[in-house]
Amino acid sequence: MRLLQRLRTPWVLYRRREGNAEVLLVWRNRTPALILVALLVIELIIPARVWVTLLIAFTVITAVATWWAWHMTRSVRVRRDWGVPWVQVGDLLKERFTLVNNSPLPVLWVEVRDYSTVPGYNASTVRAFSAYSTGRWSTGEECRLRGEYRLGPWEAYVHDPFGFFTLIQRDTEARKVLVYPPIARRLPFALPRGAGRGAARTSHRSWEATVNVGGVRTYLPGDPRHHIHWPTTARRSQFYVKEFDQETGGDIWLVLDLDREVQIGQGGRSTEEMGIIVAASVAALLLDAGRAVGLITYGPERHVVTPARGRGHLWELLHVLARLRAADSRPLARVLEEVARAVPTGNTALIISPSLAPAWISGLARLQGRGIGVAALLLDAPSFTAPPLPPQKQPLVHYQDWFSPQARAMRGLLAEAQVEAEIIHADTPLLLRPPTGQVRRWEFKVLGTGRAVVVATPWGVRG
Repeated sequence: MRLLQRLRTPWVLYRRREGNAEVLLVWRNRTPALILVALLVIELIIPARVWVTLLIAFTVITAVATWWAWHMTRSVRVRRDWGVPWVQVGDLLKERFTLVNNSPLPVLWVEVRDYSTVPGYNASTVRAFSAYSTGRWSTGEECRLRGEYRLGPWEAYVHDPFGFFTLIQRDTEARKVLVYPPIARRLPFALPRGAGRGAARTSHRSWEATVNVGGVRTYLPGDPRHHIHWPTTARRSQFYVKEFDQETGGDIWLVLDLDREVQIGQGGRSTEEMGIIVAASVAALLLDAGRAVGLITYGPERHVVTPARGRGHLWELLHVLARLRAADSRPLARVLEEVARAVPTGNTALIISPSLAPAWISGLARLQGRGIGVAALLLDAPSFTAPPLPPQKQPLVHYQDWFSPQARAMRGLLAEAQVEAEIIHADTPLLLRPPTGQVRRWEFKVLGTGRAVVVATPWGVRG
């Protein structure tokens, strides 16, 4: 039995290491060799011309297959050009493969097997190439779920015409790719204004227009024309533009509840994914308004991002949000105890949670007692298990009527605690910004009247 099992197991005839790749020549089908031995034995016992003819035929076939496979071992290589290390939901994850054949023999078929973990993405394929050729092909798939995934490892299989031998190029290298969450252009509720009071000003000037004008300066190329201060321009015969004061309503801290016990739904229709999307959208909108935004959350590990301003800070927040996963034993009430120690007085904590139990409301009172502003975004957990509301019925139902009784009751309890709260339904209409990838550029659609309308714009461009 052991001998028979060993005969069935592929034999490795050649092995070579090339960087991260391993090149193997495997003898998979040994049936012709067994037939050759059988024909030789039969010819010795019962001599006949037919046995000699078959013996010669199988010998030639085996010799051609062996020579073909050995030649491919030295002449055929496949290279994988990795894509970008990060994309955003809606982007096209794209890679390119190159096969170089320096042999006078054609590659009748090459099979690429990919073991990437990106949802919906598979670079596996089967192709053929002619002699002395270099073939290139690309693979791509739209990313639909944020997270940290793996590209690779992968293998390339090249077979001889008879299927006796297989050249295997096995690359064990795997690279990580980060899929950032999508961002909404706007949200169906007002953003928190902060805990600060009064008309205090700061010595730092804002690039964004605010209600307070802090002064004027000379015009520089690239300044918006609607910021020109015409009285000063007319008085000094030179263009001057307005400078704006930053608002000092306090920094905003996003507190995302990732307790696995309160998460509901699966995949893209889950409270975990909706919470990530809402957190990313709130951060982007607040940063666009010139506010400073931070993040505190407890997944498998603790993440604290200190508040800062600017578009560059958004990528730091998205980098953290893309990796987050729900974890056990992290109830929101306990997280709020840590928040009370980490958030300075005068800042605002925005709680994003699917928990509709009142156990964590006492933690909000503790934050208010320390002079920290509090606001809440409640994910309507029951709606994430209900069937999606058909698009044709959505305009007929008032958005407030979508909410479950549990979510409304929780918002009432928060109102009694003097905490402003908004409810987010699973079917909350979110107008998402176009993703940041190279495939997302200006896209137009020509109507029947001949008018061209914008379908998609690069990220950050107002549609």
